[in-house]
Amino acid sequence: MIKLIKEGKTELGIVGHAGYGHANSHLGFIQDDSGGLSAVTALLQRATGIDLEIVEINVKTGRKDAYFEVKTKSGGIGKAFARRGITAFEKRLSSYALGKQAINSQAIACEAFGRILGQGAMEVPVAFQTAVANAAMDSFLQQYPDFFLTSNEEVEGNCGKVIGARLNINGINVSVMGLTNASVGGLGPNEDIEGNVNLFGKFELMQKLGLDGLPSFVIEGKVCAQPVSSEITKPTFLIRGNEEHDNSVVAECLLKGAENLGYPTIYRPELLRRSESAMESLTKEQGEYIQELGKKFSAATTSFEKVKIAAELNRFASEDLGGTTFMSNSIHKVMGGVGCIPGTSCVLSLFIPNSQLEQEVLPTLSLDDVDRYVNLIIKGIEVLNGRKQEASVRLAEIKKQFNL
Repeated sequence: MIKLIKEGKTELGIVGHAGYGHANSHLGFIQDDSGGLSAVTALLQRATGIDLEIVEINVKTGRKDAYFEVKTKSGGIGKAFARRGITAFEKRLSSYALGKQAINSQAIACEAFGRILGQGAMEVPVAFQTAVANAAMDSFLQQYPDFFLTSNEEVEGNCGKVIGARLNINGINVSVMGLTNASVGGLGPNEDIEGNVNLFGKFELMQKLGLDGLPSFVIEGKVCAQPVSSEITKPTFLIRGNEEHDNSVVAECLLKGAENLGYPTIYRPELLRRSESAMESLTKEQGEYIQELGKKFSAATTSFEKVKIAAELNRFASEDLGGTTFMSNSIHKVMGGVGCIPGTSCVLSLFIPNSQLEQEVLPTLSLDDVDRYVNLIIKGIEVLNGRKQEASVRLAEIKKQFNL
């Protein structure tokens, strides 16, 4: 049984985000980055029973101050602007989302507009996704205002929301947080407070819920990336938790939960190791490649050359640059590429094989995927509850290493 609780000490945590426009990264990494928030939303829906059906979509078209406003059956409202405007055709496409549950925001945006890209490449679907997810989160605030805490991201240039609550999951008190990382204008992605990063607009809420010091599951999205996707033949949950910098006890408990459910799952303890210079170095490397393209373009004389270079610049900006735009260098040094306070957590993602990506082009979450996420989170919490003291000791050891 899962239910909301107003008070009571919580000893474990669950955090999930959606990074709007973070569909791609370098090295061919491609994803549905709404999985964390989708899982948290579905978990909260199980606890409350509220209806997240999208019942109204209002659109202001034109080049200036164009926006989507999405409303759910439970009274939630989300609004987001598109930097370069919204056409009447795009307004019509957005209506495809009517009647859908506002859970898988990136999938809904893709179903309406075909696909999604970040870094300003496809601002309209990114803005629409933002409106859908913010409406879902607002639904809980409208229906259960006394049970939820909320804030804005308070990250420069962002318009995302944060909600948090306490749940009792089969007798275990747990703190839960969901958030949207969304850039104004549908640009994306800026995910400086993804995962359980306790900065900016999340700082106070994290403290109130205890999430800055609880053994936690950080939930991520549906991914195709190497080396894992070349090693699997069917969708498989991946648990990442660096054995030196994250909480291996939490990871082992989540793995045990997956085994109990019979879900295909692998644990890679070597991943997510923190680095002092990785983000800075990659940013410099990518900047140099852009400079190289600029030099080639300035020397080009034929239309064919110019088109070819421009196309590569667009591809690189809309895909590879997602590997550096999503997080500031200083935050990446400590929190890593998924946004985890050292020692607190492990990360859960759903990976698909290369062969599936070849057919589908873009990983897209289904409601069945999300249902499995929630089942695994619940089972993992039950296992972790039996080892919470061990996990807390590990958390304290690693935090000490990082002087946190």
